[in-house]
Amino acid sequence: MRSLFRSITWGVAVMAVLIVLVSGVALAETRQASVTVATTSGHPVPVSLTMQEVREAIGPDFPVQWDSLKVLDAQGKEIPYQIDDVDFSGTVSRYDELAFVASGPVTIQVADEKTAKPSYPDLFQATAKPDGTTVIDSQDGSFQVVVSKEGTLSVTRYDKVDSAFVKDLGMLRYAGFPMSTYWADKNLGQHQEKTTLEEPLRVVKLAVLPHSPARATVVANLASDLFPGMRETIIAGIYPTGEIRVENTVTTYGYSDFTKLETMATRVLAGAADAVHILPVFRYLDWASELGITPSQYWKAQGVLQTLNGRDYVVFANTLGPKPPWWGASYIFASPERWRTNYSASMKTGVAELLLNVPDVPADASLADSIKAEQWQLEGDEWRTGYFRWIADEMIMIRKKNNIAVPEGFTSDMSAGDWPLHMIPGDTFQVQNYYVLYHATDKNAAIQYLENRYQDLSSVQIQPQ
Repeated sequence: MRSLFRSITWGVAVMAVLIVLVSGVALAETRQASVTVATTSGHPVPVSLTMQEVREAIGPDFPVQWDSLKVLDAQGKEIPYQIDDVDFSGTVSRYDELAFVASGPVTIQVADEKTAKPSYPDLFQATAKPDGTTVIDSQDGSFQVVVSKEGTLSVTRYDKVDSAFVKDLGMLRYAGFPMSTYWADKNLGQHQEKTTLEEPLRVVKLAVLPHSPARATVVANLASDLFPGMRETIIAGIYPTGEIRVENTVTTYGYSDFTKLETMATRVLAGAADAVHILPVFRYLDWASELGITPSQYWKAQGVLQTLNGRDYVVFANTLGPKPPWWGASYIFASPERWRTNYSASMKTGVAELLLNVPDVPADASLADSIKAEQWQLEGDEWRTGYFRWIADEMIMIRKKNNIAVPEGFTSDMSAGDWPLHMIPGDTFQVQNYYVLYHATDKNAAIQYLENRYQDLSSVQIQPQ
C-alpha cells in the first residue's frame, strides 16, 4: 500500500511539473512589428527608430522583455542591431533608439519572457586622443570620423581615401539678445553672435556609446552660459554605409530672443577644386519674390538652372555660385529642400546633406511669415538650416523699385517689426539630417542617386503586424 501511495504521489508531482512547464510555454507570447524599408538606390538602408515608436507598434500594454528583441529580414534571418541609451538613463526609455541596417522589409519581434540578450560584433572602434578629440574608425579602415571635444563631427576618410570631406556636423550658429527684456518692456539690449565652438558651449555630457554592431553613436549634451537656459543635444549615428545621421535639438529652459538659430556643416568637399554645388530649386526664394518671378525663373536668369527628368535643379559652376543681388551669401531667405550636395567630377565623389524634416511652404503665407520660417543658407563655406531673423532694407527697397507691394507695417526695424525668434521655456528647435558620402560618374548620376537615396532614407516606416 505504501509503495502504491508513493507511486501515486510521484506521478502527481511529475504531472504537476508538466502542467507548470506546459502552462509556462502557453503563457509565453511574442509580438511583432513590420518596418518598411525600400532600396530604390540599390544600397542597404540605415534605420533609426525611437523606442517609443517601437513600443507603440508592438502595443503599449504588452509586457516586453527588451532582451528578447530580434530584428529579422524577409527570410527570417537575424539582422544585427543595437539599442542606444541616448538619454543616459541606464535603462530602455522611450527616447532611446533602435538602430540597424537593412536591404528590404524587416520584422521586429519581442517576447514577454526574459531570454539571453543577443551579441553581435562591433563595426567601429573609438580612440580617445590627448587633445580631447575621439577618432572613430570602421573595422575595415574605410571610414573615419573625428569627434571634437564639443561633440561635433568631421569626416576625414571615405572609401579608404583621406581628405577633408566635411567638417563641424552638429555645430550651431546662434545670435540674438541674451539680456533681452522684450517680453516686459520691448527692450532687446545688446546683440551677440556665437557658434558652438566660439562661445564655446559648455559640455554637460559627451560620450561615444560602447557598442557598434549597426553604427557608432555619439551623444553630446551642451549648454550655453551666454543665453541662459539654452541646451543643445546632438545624437549622431555613424553607419558603415558611409552615412551619418545627425539629430540636433535645441531646447530652452529660459526666455531667449534669437536672430539666428541654425545648424551647420562646413568645408563640404573642401579638398576638391572642381566641386559644384547642386540642389533642387527652392519653393520659396526671397530674391525671386522681390522681382515678382519664380525661383526657377530667377536661377535660369543667372544661368545655373538645369532640368533633369522633369525636375528643376540649381547647379553652380563653383560652390560660391552667381553674385547675389545683395548680402554676401550664395543663397539666403530660401526654403529648406530635400537635399543639397557638393560633387567633384575628378573624384567621382560627392557629399550631400539630406533633410528628413522638410518644413511646409504654405502658398498663402504672408511676406513676414515667409521670412520668419525656417530657411537654408549657403554663406561662405557654411551650410546652414534654421531661423535667420536679421532683416535687410533691400527686401523693401527692391520690391518698391519693381512696383511690388510691400505689406503695410513691414519694416526691417528689429523691435518694431517683432522679428526676433521668441523662445520660452520648453520650446524646441530640431533638425534631422543625413550626411551622405557617395560615388557617381557625373553630376546627372549624382542627382539621380540622391533622389533615390532620399526616397530610401525618408520612407522608413514602422507599423503593427
